[in-house]
Amino acid sequence: MIYYLFNGEKSVLKNDAGEITTTFQKVSESQVNIEVEMKHEDTSTHATFRKQVVAKEDGRLHHYPIQKFAVRGINAGEHNTVKKYFTHLLGEEGYQEFREQFLKEYTVRQDLELNRLIGKG
Repeated sequence: MIYYLFNGEKSVLKNDAGEITTTFQKVSESQVNIEVEMKHEDTSTHATFRKQVVAKEDGRLHHYPIQKFAVRGINAGEHNTVKKYFTHLLGEEGYQEFREQFLKEYTVRQDLELNRLIGKG
């Protein structure tokens, strides 16, 4: 079962594998800053990060690298990513399962949300 909410300022996606709350701050017609809170259900691992997304002149979305990536409230470093951290935590097979069960759905919905916020939707 999937729970999903998007109100233009915040989105929540939750299923049996995880939960993500994304807060959007529209900076301009072509830029949105996002803050993400993520939870992996099986391990109760919480991760947070910030990211800037801009619409390029050709209409494509450009995601800048994540900033302030923290896991369980501890800074995990600028070069650690969700993939790197969850692969370390779950192993390659576990990460791929989490990706299939949860992260792909999140990515699709986030792209739709960002397209709507940056004036393409």
